[in-house]
This record gives sequence, structure tokens and C-alpha cells, in this order.
Amino acid sequence: MKKEEFIKELKKKLDILEEKEINDIVEEYSGYIDEKIKNGATEEEAIKDFGNIDELATELLKAYKINVEKKKNDKNWINVAVEKINQGIDQMIQFLSEKDSREILRLIIEICIILIGISLCKIPFHFLENIGREVFSIFHSSLGNIFYQTWKFIMEIAYFIFAIVLFVKIFEKRYLSNEVKKVNKERIVPQRKKIKEEKEEKIESIVIEKKKSGVIDLLTSICIWFIKFIAIWILLGIGCYLLGMGIAFGISIYLLACGVTFFGIYLSIFILLMLGVFSFILIFNWITGRKNNLKVLLISFLASFILLGISFSYASLEIMNIEYIDEYHENYQTKQLEETISYEKDMILMGDLDYEIDESLENELKITYLYNENISNLSADISYGTQNRVYISWNYWNHSWNHKIMSDIIHDLKNHRLHNYSMTPKIIVSSSSKNIEQLKQNYKNYSVIKQEERNNLNSCRRQLNHYGYNSLSSYCKEVLSMTNYEEDE
Repeated sequence: MKKEEFIKELKKKLDILEEKEINDIVEEYSGYIDEKIKNGATEEEAIKDFGNIDELATELLKAYKINVEKKKNDKNWINVAVEKINQGIDQMIQFLSEKDSREILRLIIEICIILIGISLCKIPFHFLENIGREVFSIFHSSLGNIFYQTWKFIMEIAYFIFAIVLFVKIFEKRYLSNEVKKVNKERIVPQRKKIKEEKEEKIESIVIEKKKSGVIDLLTSICIWFIKFIAIWILLGIGCYLLGMGIAFGISIYLLACGVTFFGIYLSIFILLMLGVFSFILIFNWITGRKNNLKVLLISFLASFILLGISFSYASLEIMNIEYIDEYHENYQTKQLEETISYEKDMILMGDLDYEIDESLENELKITYLYNENISNLSADISYGTQNRVYISWNYWNHSWNHKIMSDIIHDLKNHRLHNYSMTPKIIVSSSSKNIEQLKQNYKNYSVIKQEERNNLNSCRRQLNHYGYNSLSSYCKEVLSMTNYEEDE
């Protein structure tokens, strides 16, 4: 065995000791080997004098009053945690026994302040919980609720562990760090014979703070893994973002090849894509334990944000110069679909409607759908609801975006203009001026009533949440029992 290999193996077997102690032992053994080599021995011969390295490490650890066999059996994390807790309790009792009542009162006040500070640390966890609620709201209601409740539980557990670790670390550092007493010990001489002699003698008690394991390290590791779990979700979100920005950048290249020159918009999309890439690299390297070149990433982020500000400014000017024409393209013909219904004085029309006066229509309403048959075909959908409401809508039975539409859009963009290519039809209701005024007034009155109903319902719900059902007034009980209330109208 060579010297370098011996030193490396010895360090590994003594890693339970403090780093300074390991360095002292390694330094002495290294000097002993060098001295043997100077006297004509080879590295192998010098190292051979130490005997088996496992036995050597065991003797060294026993000289420090460390029971190697017991240590092997104590690797169970539960035993380690219990041992650490017992040590903490003993240190706490010793610490409090040395304090008078004034100092204990001051300690309690300081602990209360620390707990308030830790409670404020829940703000970022609450923020992450709200982000999860918004993200999972895109799923189906039941599935999204399951995801959200799982995410909420994870955030609560993560904060609980974080709070415990933070409190213990602060308390140890502030109050217990100066209470651990260390007993000076003799430096170990690297001769086996000397070690055996020292073993036979009664070496005075030593208190060693171990680098490995312990409940604090365990909780810290769990906390780190929870944070990494959150980071993985963030990484998935960034991945979806990169996919969308990649598609947008591909469309930008296609439009540029077609002669559409919106350089500010294209540059903004490219920079946003690169910012996503930088963020992905930063988080991915942290999760996988790889080192980040922080200097390069910082310069990249700063340069990207500066360029993004410039490109956004230029893109804003480009968008402002686009002429929007709220009509179908001149190459398309507008088709009309007409329906007629009887007029009633108390009817309420529901839908996105425009009104047009036609004095010849006194007892009826003419409903005209204007749409582009090159994009879609539709049929009228007029239905009657409760409270004299009439829902005016439509049904598509064929709609598509074809190559001709895309070509017209590109042609529009080349000329810095854009027509209305929406597939939503325009609905015009025609009747006499008197009827139209009555219809508008009916809808206005209905909106006011519905708003009052919403306010009353929300007020009753708040009372229900705060005081319970039995404390509600008879009016609120009646409001909450209504099953025909349509909240989204």
C-alpha cells in the first residue's frame, strides 16, 4: 500500500473524530513514514510496520474512549435521535440550573421573540401553497382538489420540520454552544506499542462532539429533501414554460422567414426563453448536487434583464403601431342567420348582444347572427329559463382555421395591421325603440337584484363560517337553503 492510499484510507476510518484530530494523527503518521523512507525503507515497508489498518483505526478510536462495536450497533437513526435528545435535555437542565430567576425570565422573552420570527417564516410557505392552488385549479375539480390538498399537506409538514430545525439550531448556537466542555487530551503517537500502553493507562474522560448523525442532522436532511421536492415541482413548471416558449420561438422564426418583421417581439421571446434555460440549469444543478458557475449565471441574468427591458420597449412600440380592424377580412363574406321570437314586456335577454332599432317590429324580436362562413358554420341556440330569462347563444357544427386564414393573417402582419379573425359571431337584436329600452331596463334591474342576492349570500356564508348554522337568522337559513341560486350568472 502506498502512502497516499494509506492516508486516504486512515482518514476515512477515523472520520468520526473532529477534523483537527484527524489532521493531527495523519500528520504524525505521515511524518513517521517520511522518516522511515529517509532511513532507507520503502513506502510499503514503512506502512507495513503499522499492521492491519482496520486494527490500527480501532486502537486509535478506543484510545479516544470510542467503543467501535457499540458505534456500529448505534447506526440506527432512532437510537441516534434518542441519544441526541437525551444529550440536549441534559445540557438544558445544566444550563437552567446555573441561571437565576431574572435570567430565566429573560430567556423566556427571547424564546418568544424567536418563535414570532419563526412564525413569520411561514409567509413563503403560504405563498407556495397559493401557487399550488392556482396551478392545480386547471385540473378537473375533484382531481385538482386532491392535488391541492396533497400539496397543502406537504407545505405544512415542510414548514413544521423547518420551524423545528430552525428553533433548535438557534437555541443551540445562542445558549448551549458555550456549555459544552472539552477535556484536553494527549496527542496520539503513531506507534502501536505506545497506543497499547496508553490504552492500559486510564486516559481521562473526553467529550467529543461528533460530526455525523444526530436528530438535528436528520431533520435537516429531511427539510432539504422537502425543499428539493418543491424545487422539482418548480422545475417541472419551468420545463412546461420552456416548451411553450420554444414553440413561440419556433413560430417567431417561421414568421420572420415569411417576412413579418417584429424584431422587438422576437427578441423578447428569445430572451424569455434564455431566462427559463438559465433558471432550469440553476435549479437542476442544485437538485443534482452539481456546482453552479454563479459568476457566469449572474452575468447572464443581468445581461438578459437589461436586453429584456430594451426589447420590451421596442416590442411595445411595434404593438402600438399595429392597426386593429374589428371586422372580418375583406376577402371573406359575412353570412347572416336570422331568427324571430315573440316580444314580452318582462323578458330578460341574456348574452353578448348588440341592439338595433327597427320600428316595424313592435311585437317581436329579430335576432341576427353575423359570422364568417369561411371560418365556421353555426346554428342558433335560443332557450327560455326561469324568471323570464331568454338565453341567446349559438352552436358550432363546423369551424376550422385553414391555410388561407393563416396566409391572410401573415399578410396582415406584414402590413402592420390585424383584422378580426375570431370565430365568435356578432349577435344583433332588432326591435322598436320602446321595446329595446324596456329590454335594457329589465336587464339592468335583474343585474342589480342578482348583485344584492350575491351580497346577501356571501354575508350569510360568512356568518355560517364564524358562528355556525344554529346561530343564523331565519333569513340566512332560507337564503342558504335556496337551491335554484345560480352564482355564475
